[in-house]
Amino acid sequence: MNQVPSVVLGVCSFTHDSAAALLIDGELVGFVEEERLSQQKHTREYPRQAIEWLLEEAGITRDDVDAVAYNFHPSRYLAEVPAALRMALSGTTRSRAVPRAAGFAKVALRTQRRLRLLAQGFPRARVTPVLHHRAHQLAAFAASGWEEAAVLVVDSLGERQTTTIAHAHQSARPTLSMLEGLTDPASLGYVYGAVTEHLGWRRGDEEGTVMALAALGDPARFRHVFTRAVRTTATGFAVDPTYFPPRVLTSGYPRTSLRFVAETCPIRRPDDPVQEIH
Repeated sequence: MNQVPSVVLGVCSFTHDSAAALLIDGELVGFVEEERLSQQKHTREYPRQAIEWLLEEAGITRDDVDAVAYNFHPSRYLAEVPAALRMALSGTTRSRAVPRAAGFAKVALRTQRRLRLLAQGFPRARVTPVLHHRAHQLAAFAASGWEEAAVLVVDSLGERQTTTIAHAHQSARPTLSMLEGLTDPASLGYVYGAVTEHLGWRRGDEEGTVMALAALGDPARFRHVFTRAVRTTATGFAVDPTYFPPRVLTSGYPRTSLRFVAETCPIRRPDDPVQEIH
């Protein structure tokens, strides 16, 4: 029977809002986002200061860490490569097929390198990749206080998953069973980020600005666009690539199409005035 590690460090890194959390004997003793210590908002950098602060507060060293959990799993990115290549069969998505496949493969290798770097930093610890949505699910359920719950995660992208629902219950420790899941390119987070960027704000940062502006707008004005662009299905929803072309994990590929521009408004530059159309 495997012994449960007594000191576990959780790391969120190289994505928005880097952070670290420390558990000792199954109890959360602290967590902190790197930006609170580095003063760099939404920093993607390795959370060095956050980790050092947690270890110091707990009175332990790196050698005391038994396990390090990282919130992405490299091999799961590779599963998207053949699916991406199949997009070449459609004229609508053909131009994105190869760069999309290459992007997912590149991120898989990059994530694997990051796991090796973590292993070098904590040579006495076992480094374990955790599925991104599982990390979200565990964080939500463990802090909820419920003995049993359905756990819904809706984000932009975790490896391939974008929307998942799991059954969670408490036994000796939180246990999760995945019930249903959608994979990219069916992503509400991707659409939300694309619209945020289209309207001149920073994707992955200023979606809240778009949410606030929506309260001042007329919901009927663009309902017809989004009814077609994000269609409900028997198992969830699908994103129409003629409005939001499939994601490519490298820069330089627009997230909205000419059709989306024609049916909504021209792209707004960050320094342009905010008008009623926005």
